[in-house]
Amino acid sequence: MRTAGRAVRVVVAAAVLVGATAGPAAAHVIGAGAQPTNYRTGVRGVEPAVPGLEARTVAAGDRLELVNGTGQEVLVLGYRLEPYLRVGPDGAFENRRSPSAYANRFATAPASIPAEFDPAAAPQWRRIGDQPRVAWHDHRAHWTGPDPQAVTAARGRRHVVVPNWQIPLRLGERTLLLEGDVTWVPGPSPWPWALAAVAVFAAALAAGRGSRRPHVLALVALLAVAADVVHTVGALLASAAPLSAELNGTVTTVAGWVVAGLAAYRLLRGRAESAAVFLLLGGVLLTLAGALPDLAALGRSQIPSAVGPTVTRAAIAVTLGLGAAMVVAGLLGFRSEEPQGSGEPRGGAPVNRPEGSGEPRGGARDHLRPDSP
Repeated sequence: MRTAGRAVRVVVAAAVLVGATAGPAAAHVIGAGAQPTNYRTGVRGVEPAVPGLEARTVAAGDRLELVNGTGQEVLVLGYRLEPYLRVGPDGAFENRRSPSAYANRFATAPASIPAEFDPAAAPQWRRIGDQPRVAWHDHRAHWTGPDPQAVTAARGRRHVVVPNWQIPLRLGERTLLLEGDVTWVPGPSPWPWALAAVAVFAAALAAGRGSRRPHVLALVALLAVAADVVHTVGALLASAAPLSAELNGTVTTVAGWVVAGLAAYRLLRGRAESAAVFLLLGGVLLTLAGALPDLAALGRSQIPSAVGPTVTRAAIAVTLGLGAAMVVAGLLGFRSEEPQGSGEPRGGAPVNRPEGSGEPRGGARDHLRPDSP
């Protein structure tokens, strides 16, 4: 009962840690807020075309990026045609009074905007970059509502749901349009990846039996960390979010790496009993903060990751399977604290035997030979 209570406390502590950082953990795939989706944002370009002015999507379409090599300043106009962003030779700036600056902080456009964000107010520019490029989330270039009827009727087919979105730009006295579309692209079935996670889980537990159990479990912990590192690094490389947001989004994940590494170290050093605590805690962190928040990626077509969708899905499945195996192995490891096969009670007190008995406990008579009849 004491060891079971200890295991419960470890799990609860890990769950509280993950819950306290729920925002960053939920944003694990991106590192800063974007989520896997089946809606692909496409950019056709700027109309009319201007040499040196280019646009593209980043973070799997979660953000638009405008690169200004014209040598002049370009304004991105907001939802109410107010000055929203400014990008040019001096860098990138955001108008702090723009309603669009407030609305674009949210994945879904807010129903109301505070009065301090006034489209008619004089712009208050703050620097957001030193290069002549700017990346931002724009609700005009995304589908955030319920699935349209065409998608609901045939989810396995592609559908153009927004034929032509437009964002106005201002270059000197000229008005330009950044244009593109939004297409529903069906994702793969998540079940093969889910089955792969189950297979990894079963294989890890099956391999962790016998005399080499500590070494196998150490390898399981290190492989789980490696898989989650691939997953996380791919997300961070694809993210256009500020560094502070990216670091905040990986706090719990990095904690899982450290704890799992300590578990592997203790297992390899022969400290199996204390390693069980670290194995359990590391498994909970890797599972809850590393894999579970990103399960949607297994069945989505648009995944913001620099390592590609297939590698990302494989990394998530491996992290999930090995992390769950670490949890189970950690729970079972607490049993090793109880004495097994000892002829003496805990504390080393000698066992009382009847006087004159020449037999060991268990009555193995065939190993004894009397000196005389």
